[in-house]
Amino acid sequence: LKRIFPFLTWECRKVVTARRGGDTVEAFCQHGLLGPALQPFMGATRVDINFEDATITPASPPTRGEMISYAVQIHGASVLTFQHMSGFIKDHVEDELPVTDMVIRLEKIRRPPLQGCWLVREILDVRYAFAGDMGNAHVGG
Repeated sequence: LKRIFPFLTWECRKVVTARRGGDTVEAFCQHGLLGPALQPFMGATRVDINFEDATITPASPPTRGEMISYAVQIHGASVLTFQHMSGFIKDHVEDELPVTDMVIRLEKIRRPPLQGCWLVREILDVRYAFAGDMGNAHVGG
């Protein structure tokens, strides 16, 4: 978590830590461990990023720079075959590692001192990104 702290926007750090860890690395590490947006990355065996199908959103002056969104597929930690993310033991051992589909959105920063840098603006779990939409009735069980 210490390594990713400088690559997230302040708003993103606040969101993934439930508004408790955006200001300092220490607070981010403390609260980010339990953040649902970051948990799938913890101990992941593989992270696949789909660079070919990235979605580019043009800049919207003067409010923000351009954005780019990537589909990310996270293959969970091997411990998740017999343990829930919460730490509780499952009733049975899974045959396959859990796979989580995410979207990571980057934003090109327009103001100094990071002007021109791309930072992570959002980390979205696809299962919950469109909650209530008719198109994802199969999500969540």
